[in-house]
Amino acid sequence: MDGSLSEELLMSESKRTHYSRLATMESTDTQLEIFRVLYPIFKDEVFKRREHMIQLTAFASTLLFLSLVALLPLTIWEATPPSIRWLAISGVGLFSGLFAYFILQHAERHRMAKQQLIELERAIGLYDKGWQANKEALFPQNWQTDWATDRSVTMYLTILSALTLLVICAILIQF
Repeated sequence: MDGSLSEELLMSESKRTHYSRLATMESTDTQLEIFRVLYPIFKDEVFKRREHMIQLTAFASTLLFLSLVALLPLTIWEATPPSIRWLAISGVGLFSGLFAYFILQHAERHRMAKQQLIELERAIGLYDKGWQANKEALFPQNWQTDWATDRSVTMYLTILSALTLLVICAILIQF
């Protein structure tokens, strides 16, 4: 938010009575101060969690891809006992499972922070009509629900699963 917008959003009770949602809301200067503190924290949390999921996916994918590149030209697996192969497959599975867990953990925290952020935006009335000169809402209504259909976590887990399967197949291939 730029300076003028944040000043308009968070101005004192007497100056914002013309906004219908805020006029009916029991807002005090303390509540507005809490909003000023919490909103940037949750906004930052939403972006940090998304970034962490991307970084985890990139790191795990890089290691799995390097494993795949290293395994394909090797013929040592022919002479390796099946128990060693299964240990290698288990290690790859555990590695991928751990990273999938981390991604899902960050996804859940991202979801909780996003829900809280939307609740703060609703409380201040940013989705209500009357914020702009044309009497429209400051934020579009679909911003409240679009995040729920985000498929990025599915994409991260699909990439991780595909590379895991490729590495496992490379281990199982008999040369």
